[in-house]
Amino acid sequence: MTAKKIKEVEKKEQLTLNGIKVGDIILDLHDEEIEITKDLIEQMRQYEQETNKSVIWRGKITGTFLFFKYIEDHPEEKLKTKKKPGRKLKKVEEDVDIEELIESEVKDEENLMLDCIADYKAEYGVKTVNTKSQKFKQFYYKWKQSD
Repeated sequence: MTAKKIKEVEKKEQLTLNGIKVGDIILDLHDEEIEITKDLIEQMRQYEQETNKSVIWRGKITGTFLFFKYIEDHPEEKLKTKKKPGRKLKKVEEDVDIEELIESEVKDEENLMLDCIADYKAEYGVKTVNTKSQKFKQFYYKWKQSD
């Protein structure tokens, strides 16, 4: 019998935030070298606490951390990222006026329907009206035209 050959695989040590020291150089996703400073380590710790995501993936700094770092370094850009392009903000006063207008139109339509139902009951001598019936719809159309 032949013995199986066992390949020995070298284990790569996973780079983590705890394994980083000040002065180390790490590549980002664009293969650009970034030198580690105390401020950068603090930002990395803050990012990991806020997002529960790792700063380093496959030995490189992640793009989401780079975006987080950019926003931290440039707070004026934070306002630009929150808005969606092409979207305009509406004023609260305009929204209230539109809602009131819609409510008044709905009430007018309801009153109009109730009046028509009363006339339908009187004309045909019925107690209940099926507003979805073809007969009522024709009556409503003619009744609305006569007003």
